[in-house]
Amino acid sequence: MRASPALSLRMDAAFGKTQVAEAPEEATGTVIFLHGLGDTGSGWTKMRDTISVPHVKFLCPTAPTREVSVCDGMSMPAWFDIDGLSPSELRSDSDGIQRSVDHVLKIVDEEIASGTPSDRIVIAGFSQGGNIALAAAMQAKVPLGGAIGLSTWFPRGIADKPDPVNRKMPIFIGHGENDPIAKAEWGSKTFEYLTGIGMPTEGNIYPEMGHEFKPAQVTDLKVFINRVLGTQETVTLSKPLGMTLEEGGEDEGTVVVSGVKEGGSAAQSGAIQVGDQVLSVNGKVVKGQGFDAAMDAIIAAEGDVEVRLNRPPADRTVAWTTLSQEEQDRRLNTSGGIIKVCTDRACMNQGSKATVRWLTELTPETFSVTRCSCTGSCGKGPNVVVSGRDKEEKVVYETNSVGQAVKMLMEEFELSVDPKKVQNLINPEKNVEFGMSDELVRQGLMQTVDVRSSFAGNRF
Repeated sequence: MRASPALSLRMDAAFGKTQVAEAPEEATGTVIFLHGLGDTGSGWTKMRDTISVPHVKFLCPTAPTREVSVCDGMSMPAWFDIDGLSPSELRSDSDGIQRSVDHVLKIVDEEIASGTPSDRIVIAGFSQGGNIALAAAMQAKVPLGGAIGLSTWFPRGIADKPDPVNRKMPIFIGHGENDPIAKAEWGSKTFEYLTGIGMPTEGNIYPEMGHEFKPAQVTDLKVFINRVLGTQETVTLSKPLGMTLEEGGEDEGTVVVSGVKEGGSAAQSGAIQVGDQVLSVNGKVVKGQGFDAAMDAIIAAEGDVEVRLNRPPADRTVAWTTLSQEEQDRRLNTSGGIIKVCTDRACMNQGSKATVRWLTELTPETFSVTRCSCTGSCGKGPNVVVSGRDKEEKVVYETNSVGQAVKMLMEEFELSVDPKKVQNLINPEKNVEFGMSDELVRQGLMQTVDVRSSFAGNRF
């Protein structure tokens, strides 16, 4: 594994630089991420570390610099010109949109030529870049791994339906509830349109988020990318294969291994297990094409059969705020202070789970971090309740940030907290959600660890 994956550049005469953020481990998948209006690709290379899927590299192209009508003719990087924010004005520069789509599809072709299978490529983008990402994914003539549109709108009139090879391509749509530029309604309509034409689409509207990318999206994107670009394996089997297949999985048309026969070719390979997704057979992509397509390819194969498989990350259920009962009892019996965080239904949506989790990490064992029995009648949002031996209980209303909580701990209990530890916990690039979970379970501090995505039920 390389300690510091390099950033390199690709150039195109009409377009700006494409930053290449190499994968920390051997790359078996690629995300092409397109920036928003006025931005550049270099600003998004940190996505590699933020999303942190070690076998996936990120290509971050830069749009051409041009005059943008909606910005009074100012010159800036833009994938296409925008006259205004009405639906017709957003797509008025159809030629510019198509040029950018062609550029992205050229990058896809180059990536395939470099050895990355097309179905291991995801096209993603933010705002104006998300519009181009969705249009390019729809126009692609090769099966893609998926598409992601963040704070964006659907390119109606440019690419209304996908090419048949991508009719079951997984798509993720994310949007800020308070977006003042790309209205949340645009995200909802995009979601409704895509599901209406039968595409497997999932997504989330993020409360209290504007036209921006925030840590709230990190977990959702990591789960999505891990699923569509999971760890892959290529295995050569002799007939009979010694395994059974069925159509299943989260994405429609997915074919998975449903059984492995003891002593058969699949079992002897030692590389196949129940739940693996079949991506291709002898080079023919069958991902998303259904059971019949996979079986036809296997039957047609002469001699040995090369099967490429995707192993999705194992489902894990996590209760971030639940200490094991034994650990909680022990802390309560020995604690010098108790911190309670409101978990009223309304409060839970605003971040109190994260506060409990962070406080558990930031405080020594002599403190107990629990949930109060608030009914929500205060109407003040998330509350942190501090109490302890020989101390009067204090409620700090509307406190659901780590910074406020740490300040309160220092004032109430004279607790000294290492600033670097705080920064490591709250910095989204450190991926707190995924970095601390398993270890806490091993230590017996938590009952379960959950990485379930927040779009388990789509919120559009």
